[in-house]
Amino acid sequence: MNLVKAIIKSLRPHQWVKNVFLYAGVFFAGDFLHLPSLIRATLAFMAFCAISSGVYLINDIVDRKSDRIHPYKKNRPIASGQLKVAYALITALILFIVGIVVSLYIGVGFLYFSAGYIFLQLLYTFFLKKQPILDILTVASGFVIRAAAGGAAVDVPISSWLLLCTSLLALFLVTEKRRQELTRIEKTNESNLSRPLLDEYSIKFLDNLAIIEVSATLVAYSFYVFSNDVFVRFGNHSLGLTLPFVFYGLLRYLWLVHEKEKGESPTRILLTDLPTIINMILWSITVFLIVYFS
Repeated sequence: MNLVKAIIKSLRPHQWVKNVFLYAGVFFAGDFLHLPSLIRATLAFMAFCAISSGVYLINDIVDRKSDRIHPYKKNRPIASGQLKVAYALITALILFIVGIVVSLYIGVGFLYFSAGYIFLQLLYTFFLKKQPILDILTVASGFVIRAAAGGAAVDVPISSWLLLCTSLLALFLVTEKRRQELTRIEKTNESNLSRPLLDEYSIKFLDNLAIIEVSATLVAYSFYVFSNDVFVRFGNHSLGLTLPFVFYGLLRYLWLVHEKEKGESPTRILLTDLPTIINMILWSITVFLIVYFS
């Protein structure tokens, strides 16, 4: 039982919420209530859960020594010795095989995205995580691949504006994550051996980067909801009603990071901050009503 618990913990199931981006294609295409499309999107979601968990295991194997000197990561099963490297490696290979097989079943187009995601994430684990700027871009690109892969799974092209919004939002979240990591290290005089790359950044630089990204996200989303494509599809600009939720969500996230010093785990904020959860639910309901009943 201890081995099973250690493996499950190493899979980081709380991070699977990121794979919700795979539903963007079927959701915005208006096919969310179409059972065959929903099943394909769900299979795509499951494939990426397996693949991303496999990547987490490989990452924890590679970083196990540096994780042991991190205040939180030292409790990860591989770093703490609860899970042997051999078991973790075998589990990762099984997850990759399962993810690839399911991806092939969904379609060759989706398989390309799955294989590309694995390649990019492994490249990040072994090389790109040590390169300033490229590390942020690589992590953010994972969200874009998810959104595009979701569209490929149900054979629906994703709006270029929507992909741009996803890219900018992901960049913003990753930048704020790096900022909070650096803030914690500077305040506690903690050793930075667990992520030496942070020596290449400063709070001021990351703040400037975040301001650019959040501003660009708001502008891009505004252009998207008022674009001609959206107007042609719905016959109005009703999607603009979702703008207040996006503005509030981004500004609250900034507040949580800069005033409450949260943000080292974006997933934890999305799953635990009640105002953020309510805001996302209201945004989802509004978009659903517009897309499916406009």
